[in-house]
Amino acid sequence: MNTHPLGHLALRPAGPTGLEAPAQRLAARQYRTIGIEARVASASPHELVLLLFERLQLLLREARAAHQDAARRCQAIERAIAIVNGLDTTLDDSRGGEVAALLHRVYAILKERLADGSEPALADAQAMADELTAAWRAIGTSSRGGPAG
Repeated sequence: MNTHPLGHLALRPAGPTGLEAPAQRLAARQYRTIGIEARVASASPHELVLLLFERLQLLLREARAAHQDAARRCQAIERAIAIVNGLDTTLDDSRGGEVAALLHRVYAILKERLADGSEPALADAQAMADELTAAWRAIGTSSRGGPAG
């Protein structure tokens, strides 16, 4: 019989590293932060935009996975909208011409889908983000002289 004051909590074994789940999550988050900071510090402007697209993809996956957790879903959507707003406001209309105008429209649609927040709308947003990321990655690869595939 368990007579420990914390009951079942005291009997739960630690994870494979010996750390309990909150400590593992904190360590992983700190490791990711260091990795992201290192990538940002050495990134070209093109790579910085790619990092934003990749973060947008991650947030959309998180929002879609959190269908039972409204707070987590809303937080992911809010962060995704902030990224899209940032991408939109950094477009150079005078130098970007038709491409900038097209991207403004794409970002507006993406923000509408995010604001809708329904699963079909988020699936659309995910598909758009995936296409934007792939296109941006291909541009970077082709501009370095590598294969654009």
